[in-house]
Amino acid sequence: MTVVVVDDSTFSTRTVNLVRTGPRGGTPVVLLYSAGLDLTYWDRQIAALAPDRDVVAVDLPGHGRTTGDPGDWQLDRAVGFVRRVLANLEADRVHLVGLSLGGMLAQATAVADPGVTASLTLIDTAASFSDAGRAAMRARAAQARTQGMTAVLEGLFGHWFTADTRARRPDVVERATRTLLAQDPQVHAAMWEMIAGFELAADLPRIACPTMVVVGEHDSSSPVPASRQLRDTIPDARLRVVPAAAHLAPLEKPDTVTRHLVGFLDQVA
Repeated sequence: MTVVVVDDSTFSTRTVNLVRTGPRGGTPVVLLYSAGLDLTYWDRQIAALAPDRDVVAVDLPGHGRTTGDPGDWQLDRAVGFVRRVLANLEADRVHLVGLSLGGMLAQATAVADPGVTASLTLIDTAASFSDAGRAAMRARAAQARTQGMTAVLEGLFGHWFTADTRARRPDVVERATRTLLAQDPQVHAAMWEMIAGFELAADLPRIACPTMVVVGEHDSSSPVPASRQLRDTIPDARLRVVPAAAHLAPLEKPDTVTRHLVGFLDQVA
């Protein structure tokens, strides 16, 4: 495990936790996870990619062992964080992989700095939301802020996992429960407020790299139509739908997601 210090005019000095493994010299694959979790949830993908690729997984501000506070969760600052981490890798370009919130940050990074992305993989994410969806996100933010993390668990898990996974894999649900309960509810609330205001649909045609969109068949947070919008609006994009998965397809169907990811990276490398 590697700890780096990021220090620039945008951020005060912070400790950024990341893991980097696999052979150096190629284009790194950078993995960004979803709101409330941490880099360890990429374990299956790291194991599959590391024999052949330079793989980096990052804890976002206020997640895992990266320091952070609610003020980090404004879109320009969050994207600035990602761009500064990428600059610290000392690589010309990266394959950027993002799940949910991580996928939003990946989209926004590709728009802000087109030269840095060799490819994008956008998993269970969206560029825009309905008014009802935005209202639900703001309500979740208020719930976290006033009632704490325990209050948001059931609502999140109803979107994150299928009923089958919740019944058959209580260990997966327990792991996510422990991780979420360790998070600062003020940071969590700030993230949901940022997500509720996220709107990038008009900028998608500016993404100039090969893109794969992956979505769980039963994703109710970023449903299949949102992924079709990404596919249809990003110039060089393709779509893969993961059967019997909800919003966290890499947890529910890790082999399927990893197979799609490896195949895509083999094509665009």
